[in-house]
Amino acid sequence: MSWPVNTTQIKKLQIEITNYCNARCPACAREESITKDSKQHIGINDTYVSLDNFKQWLGKDNWDSLLLIDLCGNYDEPTTNPDLIKIITWIFSSNLFPHVQVNISTNGGTRNKEFWSELGKISQAHHQLGPNGMMSRLHVIWGIDGLEDTNHLYRRNVNWNNLQENFRTYIKQGGRASWQFIYFKHNEHQDELVKQRSIDEGFERIKFRGSKSRTHKDVQPGAGAHELSTAKFTTKIICKALSRPGYFGLDTGLYVTVKGSVLPCCWWGTESHLNDLDKTYNLRYNIDNINLNNGNSFQNILDSEWYSNLHETIQTEVFDKCIHHCKENIISTINNQIHPNKE
Repeated sequence: MSWPVNTTQIKKLQIEITNYCNARCPACAREESITKDSKQHIGINDTYVSLDNFKQWLGKDNWDSLLLIDLCGNYDEPTTNPDLIKIITWIFSSNLFPHVQVNISTNGGTRNKEFWSELGKISQAHHQLGPNGMMSRLHVIWGIDGLEDTNHLYRRNVNWNNLQENFRTYIKQGGRASWQFIYFKHNEHQDELVKQRSIDEGFERIKFRGSKSRTHKDVQPGAGAHELSTAKFTTKIICKALSRPGYFGLDTGLYVTVKGSVLPCCWWGTESHLNDLDKTYNLRYNIDNINLNNGNSFQNILDSEWYSNLHETIQTEVFDKCIHHCKENIISTINNQIHPNKE
């Protein structure tokens, strides 16, 4: 059997449009690749997805149910892609995506006032009526893990003054923004201050990831941020890439790596994990068949041999990534708070 959904049922596409980044966050997959081979920096700093690439990738399929294109990958800072604004402009002008929202996840430390001003104007110009009132089709999620004295402890190489100027410029032009805060021991005392700051600066919501007094003590290169030791004792995987009964979020999706591989989710999307898939998990299929750069459409890929038995395989094989993130007892570690003045 093929993958249980087809492209007309996909609600969310998460796409990595570059593998360049200005930051050196210790728990990022980038740091794992640098640590393993500091000379070659395997799988990073060598690829941008151009506008032409993006059109070729997405222009062959029917996206009747698509609601969100999430520009967020394992290695990327999306704003480093020189074609980012062109890609967004094409999405909003294409008949393929009449109602699709675009989210951009950023550490906020790149580019300049001119770039963020233009992006803010695009967000302001593309408002539409949604189920909860007016919404913008362009939303930027700013990863800011603290204030001026703490953000740089995890978001290394991100200059606070540049970050602050950028989000203020974007919001001033009407850009819709969320503040995302990851709990660490060095910043957990600031959560209420950060929440108030996000309101004062004009963010429409704040997302808290994790919780206070998390089990890990220090952030080290390659360390997972949300590993739960009890996950392996459960028996059933509830795949978050597929439709889940009683769930009304964006649960049916796909992940696309910067190199064009189409995977069920981002947890499988690191270079090292892709390289180990065949020998570690015994998926004896040609991985080239799931790559968009080989002329495949998304539907071709979902109908390929690689995907044909994947759903059954993830139920029977011991996949570390699936165990840690999609076992039936895993709950969301995101607390999303909408500010009253932004509803």
